[in-house]
Parts: sequence; structure tokens; C-alpha cells
Amino acid sequence: MQIVKVFNNNVVAIESNGQEHVVMGRGIAFQKRMGDRIDESRIEKVFTLESKESRERFIDFLNEMPPAEIETVKEIVKVAEHRLNKSLHDTIYVTLADHIHYALSRYAEGVLIRNPLVWEVKRFYAPEFAIGKEAVRLINERHAVRLEEEEAVSIALHLVNASMSGVKGESLHIVTEMTKATQAILTIITYHFQVELDEESHAYARFLTHLKFFVQRIVSKTKLNSGGDEELYEMVKSRYPKAFECVEKIANLITGKYDYMVSKDERLYLMIHIENLMKQNQS
Repeated sequence: MQIVKVFNNNVVAIESNGQEHVVMGRGIAFQKRMGDRIDESRIEKVFTLESKESRERFIDFLNEMPPAEIETVKEIVKVAEHRLNKSLHDTIYVTLADHIHYALSRYAEGVLIRNPLVWEVKRFYAPEFAIGKEAVRLINERHAVRLEEEEAVSIALHLVNASMSGVKGESLHIVTEMTKATQAILTIITYHFQVELDEESHAYARFLTHLKFFVQRIVSKTKLNSGGDEELYEMVKSRYPKAFECVEKIANLITGKYDYMVSKDERLYLMIHIENLMKQNQS
């Protein structure tokens, strides 16, 4: 692997088999220059830049971003992938670095921006929010600032975005809309049944997991393959009339706000989950 460009001691562009890659690794470019070969044992992350546009954008990002901030992002992503036990989309390096860079710039200028989704993110994305809080502590220590814990909300949303199947890192608005839609659905359930949901219950956790995939389909306009059991749908509808009424309210909201028709299969799953949630809530 031959170096074609050195960005800093920890990041280089290399060429291998006619394909250009960006490689990260602590000290991988120390005392190296164009044309030298890299020590492959130092490689921590390899980015394959498939298109000219993505290559130019990523190289611009590396040229503009302070090396210390890139190192902070690398550490946050490493922690996140370990804690979440999944790989994040490579665009997290760009989106998160861009966010942190401007957060530090705003801090230097004394500008504070409130995130309106603090409460929702804490509830719906607890693992990502916990990592976000740790990331804020790391940023404060490494960059001698005092960002508030609220900054963890934005970091958590970037992590959720980068972990979503099929999302290429440029759809943070999808995650924001998912969060709002989830809250709207839970509000309908709470008012319809006149209950306070037990957020510590297993039924609530299962329902929330189902809901995340449901609202992802809604805001990304991805239809669920239909073809379910009509007889089962009618039986569940008859057996759980209150859950059915609640699901109809949810479906009307979604149709009006997101121009998405909730299928019978989706209504069936919602009825079953909501009924289980109510039974658990009453026990």
C-alpha cells in the first residue's frame, strides 16, 4: 500500500489495486511522505472512496478538520461501535466531526443552541444518549471546553442515524422525524387509554423496538410487504376493540402528517403490541 497523500501523522490516502483509499491509524504517517509504503499493522480504519464526489468531499473534510478533532471523533466512534455492538456507517466520521467542529466554534463564540428533543432522545435512544454523554465528557477534557450535557442529544441522533439500515448518513432529519413520530404515537396511546405507561416494563421495551422500525418506514416512505392473514386481522380487531380504535387514531395521524397509508399488517402488529402493553401496564 503506497501513500499518495499525507494529511497528518494519523491519516493518509493510499492506492491499492488501482483503488484510492483513506487510511487512519495512530502514527501511521509519522516521518512518511508520498510514495512510501505504510505499516499495515498500524491500520485502524480504511475508507474506500467509490465515487469522485465522495472522494473530493472526504478529502476536503480531512484538509479542513483539525487533527485533534479527528482523533476525538475516532475515539467516540470506537466507543460507540463497542457499546452498541454494531458497525456504524462510515459517514459518521464526517457528520460527527462536522457537528463537533461547529459545537466547539459556537462555544468559543458564546452561542448556545437548545435541542428540543432532549426528553425524547433520553427515553427512546437511551444507549446512544449514554454514549453521547461520555462523548461530551471526552470533548470537554480534550478540547478544554465545557459543553453542556444537552450536546449529548445531538451526538446520540448522529449515532442513531449512522446505525440505521439503508441510511447513508445524510438523513439526520429522518431520525429527528422518527423521534417526533414516536412521541406522537405514544401520546395517542396514553390519552386513548388514560394511562401512564410503565417505561421500565419489558412490554414497553418490546413495543418501543417495534415502533422504531415502524416509524423508520413511515418517515423514509418504505412500505412493508403486505399479504397477511385477513382472518387473523379481523379476529384481533374484534377481540381487542380498544386497541383497534387506538390504532385507527394512529393511522389517521400518520396518513395526515406523513402521507403514509398504514397497511393492515402494520395495524395488526400495532394492535397486538398495544394490547400486550396495556396488559403489562395493568398488572
